Amino acid sequence: MKSLILLKALADESRINIFRLLLERDAYIEVISERLKLAPSTVSFHLKKLVEAGLVSSKKDQYYTIYSAVSNFAEMTLKDLVLEAGVKLKEQDKVEEQYKDKVLKSFFKYGKLTKIPSQKMKREWVLDRVAESLAPNRGYTLIELKELLTEIYPDPGILVTEMTTAGLIEVQNHKYKRT
Repeated sequence: MKSLILLKALADESRINIFRLLLERDAYIEVISERLKLAPSTVSFHLKKLVEAGLVSSKKDQYYTIYSAVSNFAEMTLKDLVLEAGVKLKEQDKVEEQYKDKVLKSFFKYGKLTKIPSQKMKREWVLDRVAESLAPNRGYTLIELKELLTEIYPDPGILVTEMTTAGLIEVQNHKYKRT
């Protein structure tokens, strides 16, 4: 979640300008204030946010505090920030798989398809599951295919049509093959 803190810290034009100035050179509050035409108290407020986010570091030099941009953050791409900030893809995949299993269980009872879903995504998942019952690299005649699919759904003709349309099976030399 460090990315979110970085993005929030840079979600202000004044902070971006301060950070850009510090990328060019280290500076005191008074110098930043003068160059950006901001009140020293405003610069101090924004610097505090940038320091908390880890974008800027500070060190004491006698009476003054010198601020510097932390260069490794300046070299990060937006893609790096977004990927770090987002929900982990493996977690998303797991949630999606659980949802897919739930959907499939609602359309299959005891290995038989109860109905073909009208929603495109659910229909694709159901048809993929039906296609798994076909042996890969084996050609079926239409009669063989319908016999096999009758065990899954009472109207195998609809399944053949839907699976062909979805690109899950194709016809080659009067034989139906799983793609």
